[in-house]
Amino acid sequence: WLMLYRKLRGGAAAVDGPADPFLSEASLHDVRLQPGTVYWQAQQTNLEYLLLLDADRLVWSFRTQAGLTATGTPYGGWEGPNVELRGHFVGHYLSATAKMWASTHNDTLRAKMSSVVDVLNDCQQKMGTGYLSAFPSEFFDRAEALTTVWAPYYTIHKIMQGLLDQYTVAGNSKALEMVVGMANYFSDRVKNVIQKYSIERHWASLNEETGGMNDVLYQLYTITDDLKHLTLAHLFDKPCFLGLLAVQADSISGFHSNTHIPVVVGAQMRYEVTGDALYKQIATSFMDMINSSHSYATGGTSAGEVWADPKRLAATLSTENAESCTTYNMLKVSRNLFRWTKEIAYADYYERALINGVLSIQRGTDPGVMIYMLPQAPGRSKAISYHGWGTKYDSFWCCYGT
Repeated sequence: WLMLYRKLRGGAAAVDGPADPFLSEASLHDVRLQPGTVYWQAQQTNLEYLLLLDADRLVWSFRTQAGLTATGTPYGGWEGPNVELRGHFVGHYLSATAKMWASTHNDTLRAKMSSVVDVLNDCQQKMGTGYLSAFPSEFFDRAEALTTVWAPYYTIHKIMQGLLDQYTVAGNSKALEMVVGMANYFSDRVKNVIQKYSIERHWASLNEETGGMNDVLYQLYTITDDLKHLTLAHLFDKPCFLGLLAVQADSISGFHSNTHIPVVVGAQMRYEVTGDALYKQIATSFMDMINSSHSYATGGTSAGEVWADPKRLAATLSTENAESCTTYNMLKVSRNLFRWTKEIAYADYYERALINGVLSIQRGTDPGVMIYMLPQAPGRSKAISYHGWGTKYDSFWCCYGT
């Protein structure tokens, strides 16, 4: 791993060192929303939804995959036991509950999320390799063979991030051990691909939605100080996309937006961890590119989940604009840039996107009913874009929170 890291760094033997100090964030544990405000009501609706979810149904496919007895019935939709993306919502659940508990200190929620972590730990221990997922590792065999499979690293990112949030936000040390085990398992997998084939084969296997794998691994490195985790993070910095941004080329038309925004968030974390100014430039130019050429008045971006031609947004107005996932991740990009620079323009963007693209996607006080897209065409109703998390909470279809 040291030799590979040196090669990736162009001969450098060590990390440059963290970037300059940034604005510090207030802990969620120290912030409470004023009752009766629109933000407080949205939070209470989300809390109600999280408390409605059944732990046994959430972990059903994980238990089955590990060979453990699964009780109850699984959820449907994208969490259905025959759907290749199964398990990703559980990662979202772990992140959401960790942050909601920090924001409310609801004891019932803490007990539920801790029980889910305990079951996932049992599953990981039963499999014995560090691997943890609701689908078999054969999905990664297919990805590495460049055959069709539905975004397995996307789901793994959600699980790893959820576990890391359970540790960093909610203080569950068991969750840290679990995410380290997962990182080590995938370190071995990626290393084997590179040794058996080539590093180019590894890059080719990532030509799918991989979520923020680089981001979560950089976060993990700040905790473990393990060079293996840093190197693996580098190996998820997709050069086919970050290379374009490095030369400040607005050539992103046709790219799937939410596949690539999390990669930029990971690049921001690379800058924070290593001090490599190139990745600060990448994030800055990307934000400028989106704001000047690919953003609607709401702050949202994407049309039909992809970026269209720059400065030609009028022709894209439809019911399929501003995918909620992209707004969520652009908030991360702008938040990081504001922490670095203290420039108010980034805070203004954050406010605009938060109000128009986050508060607006929740249907009143109906728990779990969210918009997937935010229609921009004249006279179009948001009602046709509602993708509820399922009738009576039996199914999950939306991907908000990626």
